[in-house]
Amino acid sequence: MFARKRYCSQVDKEYKGVKVVHIPSINTKHLDAITYTFFATIVALVRGYDVFWYHALGPAVTMPLVKLFRKKIISTVHGLDWKRDKFGKLASAVLKYGEKCIAKCADRIITLQRYDQQYFKEKWGRETDLIPNGVRAAELRAADLITSKYGISKGEYFLFMSRIVPEKGLHTLIEAYNKLDTNKKLVIAGKGVHTSDYEKRIRQLSSGNKNIIFTGMVDGEIKSELYSNAYAYILPSTIEGQSIGLLEAMSYGLPCIVSDIPENADVVNKNAGFIFRSGDVNSLVNVLMRVDKNSDEVLEIGNHAQALVNRKYDLDNTIKETAMIIQEVLVR
Repeated sequence: MFARKRYCSQVDKEYKGVKVVHIPSINTKHLDAITYTFFATIVALVRGYDVFWYHALGPAVTMPLVKLFRKKIISTVHGLDWKRDKFGKLASAVLKYGEKCIAKCADRIITLQRYDQQYFKEKWGRETDLIPNGVRAAELRAADLITSKYGISKGEYFLFMSRIVPEKGLHTLIEAYNKLDTNKKLVIAGKGVHTSDYEKRIRQLSSGNKNIIFTGMVDGEIKSELYSNAYAYILPSTIEGQSIGLLEAMSYGLPCIVSDIPENADVVNKNAGFIFRSGDVNSLVNVLMRVDKNSDEVLEIGNHAQALVNRKYDLDNTIKETAMIIQEVLVR
């Protein structure tokens, strides 16, 4: 397994029996992922690995090099990244080239949702294996650390937990929350990635509201406590892959308020979440008002969400189906 050293809180050479190789990269918005992937690909070719497994469109631009060495390639498409707001014309063109490399070079393509599966069929004539993301069953925790650190208790806050980047739609959420008459706070857990201007905008939108709490990036017990004790989870994204955060929130029995983009709406279905029009502040306000005032409905929707994610997005099933594809590629 390859990892970018600066993303790691500690540098381990092995994790649960898997060897970890730390690879350098050029730390800029546009060069970080691609340089890391290029260096990792060279190392993997030198070491003579049999199967190369690429995630997302950007790293796939190195696939033609791998194909020259007659290696087997698996690609997992997490979404059509060239649609994301943070990428300019050049970066979007590179991502579209990565998409083409996947269609032309990958021996097997894994898509996480029907939307991308249909896209690759219509655009490139490629069949894909539909394997959604998966999560473990949640371990509920009482509000302890979050009460002492942030002054919040069970059921007292809405939760946004994601990267602070434009396509996650946090600006829409804050504008809607500022119009809401509620006693519940808004907790924003996450940090930006090469998006300092956007983070500044978010801080400005929040500056007049003392009930908006920024925690920064969280993990471990605090992350679990935030999920366990939130009133509802909100994902207002305009572009998405298949959000692990959304699946995690559902596993905790949280009612989830999501934008109506297919990647979100397909996950929560009609009875396991609340849906608003993407980018529409007033639509989100109306949904927040409904959720805020109807605790019985919120509990019912949360139970549906938990049952759905346990049935359809179980991590063990995801691992099993992915392992089968790897085995099939190896023996081909």
